[in-house]
This record gives sequence, structure tokens and C-alpha cells, in this order.
Amino acid sequence: MPSLVNKKALYQQAMHLFGYDQQLCKLAEKACELSAEANRMLGHQSLERRLAGGMADVEIMIEQFRANGLGELIDFQKQQKLERLAERLGMAYASE
Repeated sequence: MPSLVNKKALYQQAMHLFGYDQQLCKLAEKACELSAEANRMLGHQSLERRLAGGMADVEIMIEQFRANGLGELIDFQKQQKLERLAERLGMAYASE
């Protein structure tokens, strides 16, 4: 029986086994699939569970890159984008 691992260990092993470039390609692939699924939803030709599945795939890939060194940079960029969104909405963003 395989040993149990947490997400961080799983993400680190996947990056080690498949490599950064391959996982970057997989992220791009999953993002494209999500985009296509979102377009199908707009045309009422898909189900929310399929959209949610695509979102989960992209989220897993992003978490994998977070766990392998990009976490702080992603957080910084996310903060900047949330501040811009709040500004466009006439609000001030207070990070949690």
C-alpha cells in the first residue's frame, strides 16, 4: 500500500519527477482547457461540475508552483491585482 503524503509533499514530488518545464506546459494545458470550458458554459453547453473540475485542475497546478518556490511572488502579484480591482470599484482593499 502506498504511503500517505500531504499536498506539499505530493506537489514537490510531482515537480521533481516531471520537471519544471513539463509542469509549466501542464499548467498551460489545464488553463486552456479551463478557458474552453468557461466558453462552453457561456453557450450553455456544459455543466458546472465540468467547469469546477477545470478550475480544480488549474488550482492544483498553481498550488504546485506555490509549493516549489513561487508562493511569495504569486502572493505579491495577487495583492497588486486585488488593489487594482478595489480601486476600479471605488474601494480600498485591506489585505487579510
